[in-house]
Formats: sequence, C-alpha cells, structure tokens
Amino acid sequence: MTSGRMSEIKAAIFDIGATLVTGPPVAPNKVIAGLVSGVAAADIASVIMTTQLTCADGVCRAIESRFGSIDQDAKAGISQLWQSQSSAAMEITGATEAVLALKRNGLRIGLLSDIWNPYYDSVTKALPRVIEAADAITLSYETGSRKPNPNNFISALDDLGVKPSEAVMIGDTYSHDILPALEVGMKAVWVLARPGREVESIIDILNGNAPAPTATVNNIVDVPSLHLWTSKS
Repeated sequence: MTSGRMSEIKAAIFDIGATLVTGPPVAPNKVIAGLVSGVAAADIASVIMTTQLTCADGVCRAIESRFGSIDQDAKAGISQLWQSQSSAAMEITGATEAVLALKRNGLRIGLLSDIWNPYYDSVTKALPRVIEAADAITLSYETGSRKPNPNNFISALDDLGVKPSEAVMIGDTYSHDILPALEVGMKAVWVLARPGREVESIIDILNGNAPAPTATVNNIVDVPSLHLWTSKS
C-alpha cells in the first residue's frame, strides 16, 4: 500500500457480517421465525438485534413479551441456536490484515454492525486482533436501532471523533451500508462479495436512480490498495 494518506480521510468504519466474517447461511431471526408460529422474521429481528441479551432464556422472554407465549420446542430450538451462534463466525480470508493495514496507515478504525449478542461473541473469537484494533464499536443491540438508521452511523462517527466527510464506510450491503453512509456525507466502499443479493441496487445505480459508491471491490483484501487512501502527490 502506498504511503501518504489523504489528509481528509481519518477513519474507516467496517460492517462485520459478510464483510469481515462469514456465518451460517440462514440468519438467526429466520431460524427463530421458523420455530415461533405466526411471527415474521423481520419482527424477530426487530427484537433480537436491538435488545441486550445475555442468554437463550432472555431471548425467549423478550420474544414472549412482544408476541405472546412460545412452546417448549421453540424454546429448546432457541437455546440450540444461541449455542451454535456463539461459535459460528469465521474470518473471511484476509479480513484482519485488511483492517490492520489501514490501522497502520494511521486511520481510526470503527466497527458498525446489526448483530445479536451470541454472534458478536463468536466475532470476538474469530477477529480478536480486529476487536483490539477498533477505536469504536457500534452494535445494534447496544444502540437499540439497526442500519440504515442514520443515528448508528452518526454515533460511530461521534465515537471516532470525525466528521462524515473524514470517514469511509466499508460494507457488503448497498441498502444498509453504502447508501446510508453516502446520505450522511461519508464516503463508501462497497465490498460486492455477494452480487446476486445486490442485483436491484446494481440496476438502480447503473440507471442513475441511486448514488454510486466511492469505490467497489469484490473482496475485502482489495480495500487497503484503493487509491482512496493514498495521496495523489
């Protein structure tokens, strides 16, 4: 990576899931929705991703307080899910080095994620050096809101002590990472690792109906080599 960081870029803020780590193919809210009759996955996400939870029993209580009682089979399934999610995250090859490369180049590092407690526990095991390097960590279960809510982005910026124009968001999802970052005045790097999930956003950008990211890569390992970080002098 070329030395000489552009003076206006002071921070890099990373999404976690599918940007830095991979996990189970089915999201936990969808698993729980399959266990709890009559409750949509989106409604489950609105609970588990925005509530500080310490155990599977706490998940069950939170769901019951919102949607009514759930049966013992569902509770057993939620307990099994909690246990599996606590060790489910796996580092995407090169993710730690990509983050640390920007850290070595003088950037402040932030993490910004929609996540629930057990999966974040597994992230800390999968990415210990990233967690240690982070200057600010903004998690939905702590803020009580999820992306694309601009408040989470603003909170991350405030914790890092930078203006929107001084920060770059790095994430894999256009609607939840890239667009809201651009809308608050940040730059944004789209890690297009799962293009099949992003077809509508790609079409909107190509047709001029949505703003383009500042840069696009297909793998996290390509992020540190972007000219975005380097001086043109």
